Amino acid sequence: MWPIKWKWILWQVAVPILGPVAMSALAAVLWWSGRPDFHIDWRIIIDISPWALTFYAITLIGAALNDLTPNFSDRPGIGVSLILAAVAVSLYGGFIVIWRHDPKFTAGAGVWVVTFILLAISIGLCHNEATA
Repeated sequence: MWPIKWKWILWQVAVPILGPVAMSALAAVLWWSGRPDFHIDWRIIIDISPWALTFYAITLIGAALNDLTPNFSDRPGIGVSLILAAVAVSLYGGFIVIWRHDPKFTAGAGVWVVTFILLAISIGLCHNEATA
């Protein structure tokens, strides 16, 4: 296993995923401070959808591919892996968009499992690219 780059994980994974949630929570609390009758619905604030996670994953992959481009021929394995991951994440994101056309659609356990698997693969590949 490669060495874990905690700084990379903080700035490339934790902040982009948890930062908007933290900012939303802060905004809601600040709004509530001036409007005590405002009811904070924490389920709305911490709602991170599979669609948002696939969008994040493809953005992370795109950034990794951009960093890899000058040295792609030196690391074709990670490059091809990132491209295949991008195709898989984009395809699954497309499925989610189609499924969301059904007003009765809710993301069930299967959607969450596949989303987290694709997200984990994306983070692992991008971390591997960043550690080279």
